[in-house]
Amino acid sequence: MWNSEPNFLTKANPFERFRIGQGAGSWSADPAQMKVNAGSQFPVEAYDNFTKQIVPRWTTTDNAIIAAYTALVDKMCPCVLLFHSQAGGFGFTVAQARPGKIKAIVAVEPAVAGDKAQAGNLKGIPILVVYGDYIPLDSRWPKMRQIGLDYAEAVRAAGGNVDVVNLPEVGIKGNSHMLMMDKNNAQIADLIHNWLLDKGLTE
Repeated sequence: MWNSEPNFLTKANPFERFRIGQGAGSWSADPAQMKVNAGSQFPVEAYDNFTKQIVPRWTTTDNAIIAAYTALVDKMCPCVLLFHSQAGGFGFTVAQARPGKIKAIVAVEPAVAGDKAQAGNLKGIPILVVYGDYIPLDSRWPKMRQIGLDYAEAVRAAGGNVDVVNLPEVGIKGNSHMLMMDKNNAQIADLIHNWLLDKGLTE
């Protein structure tokens, strides 16, 4: 049975949690009072429209999601998996179950990693993991990034190949958790495209 009580977010929550603002208390209904991270690339002027796209997260449908995801991979792949945030838990899980179907994995700020005990299943799959800016300033993201780094190390220890890119370290700065919505998203798309090109996976 599906959980009938979804987790609804407040309007302030993504602003403070996705590293758009400067942590707890940084959101304000008055745009002039918002405390945005210095140099942020997120289009704060469109924040209201962004919050209209947010949907509830049911916490008891993971098995159904993984079953549907696996069926899609079985039907459509071989392919490259690109996923973001909480989808890391789904993407890595499905890739571990169907490694022969996956040409590469691009994990954009995965908030959840795969099962380290099954990390060896991905040893033949090139993996790119991308993280944005302001992570050291946040209360939650250093721990979540470490989960991803630990999983990457488990894949490497099993003989796999994982490239981790921290965008500020390569000169791409100001990125929130919502990298694909930030104003410099084309730079990040180019980085991913060039990585895929280097792996012989795009023309």
